[in-house]
Amino acid sequence: MIRFFRQIRHRLITENKFSKYLLYAVGEILLVVIGILIALQVDSWNEDKQNLKVERVFYSDILGDLNKDSLKLEGLTQFYKNRIENAGWLLRKVRTPGSIVDGREIGKHVQPLYLGASSITYNSTYEASKSSGDFAYFRNKDILKNINQYYADFGELSGILTATTRWLETSLEPILSTYPENYITAESGSYVLTSELDDLSELFEFITAIEDTRDLPLEIENILKRPEFENYLTGDLGRSFNALASIERRMQRMEMLKMEIVTYLEELNQQ
Repeated sequence: MIRFFRQIRHRLITENKFSKYLLYAVGEILLVVIGILIALQVDSWNEDKQNLKVERVFYSDILGDLNKDSLKLEGLTQFYKNRIENAGWLLRKVRTPGSIVDGREIGKHVQPLYLGASSITYNSTYEASKSSGDFAYFRNKDILKNINQYYADFGELSGILTATTRWLETSLEPILSTYPENYITAESGSYVLTSELDDLSELFEFITAIEDTRDLPLEIENILKRPEFENYLTGDLGRSFNALASIERRMQRMEMLKMEIVTYLEELNQQ
C-alpha cells in the first residue's frame, strides 16, 4: 500500500502536475490523521473496556468484604447482648441486698465481663484500589463516596470496642484481682462463649480439668457491696447498649450499600 502511494506521488511530480500533487498530499495527510484518530479511538475503547473490568471486579470483591463484615457484626451483636444479660443480672443482685448469693452462680455472670472484642473491619479491597489509583477511572462516584463513608464511620464502633476493653482492664480487673478465680468452670465458660469468642472453649476445658482442692470461700458479698463494682456495671451496660445501636446503624448502611452495588453490577454486566 505504501509503495502504491509512492508511485502515485512520483508520477504526479514527474508529470509536473503540481495542483494535483498538492490535492493528493492533502488527501494523504487526511488519511494519516484519520488513521491516527481511529487508532486512538481503538486504544480508548480498549482502555475503557479494561477499566470497566477492573471496576466490576472491585465491586464484586467489595460485596465479599461486606459479607465478612456482616458476619463480624452479627458476632459483635451477640457479644454485647451477652454482656447486657450478665451485667444486668449482676446489677440486680447488687441492688437487692439480702438476696441469696451463690458464689458459683455469680461467677457465671462475672466471667463473661472479663473479655473484650476485637476491632476489625474488612476493607482490604477498598484500601488496595484506593492506593492503586483505580478510583479515578470508575464511573459511579456516588457509590465510591458511600463506600468511603461506610469505612470512615467504623471509627464510631471501634471506639466503643476499645473503651469496653480499656474499662474492664482498668476497672473490673482491679476490683476482682484480690479474689481467686476458682469460680471458672466449663459451665461458667459456656456463658462467655459467643460466635465472636467461640475459639476459647479449649481454654475453659483446660482450666476446668485442673481440680481445685483448696475449698476457698467465695467472698462475693464483699464485691457486690463495693460502689466501684456497681459503677462498672452501669458503665458497661451503657457502652453495650451504645454498641448495639452503633452496630444496628452500621448494618443498615451496609444493606443499603449492598443493594446499590448489586444494582450497579447488573447495569455493568449488561454493557
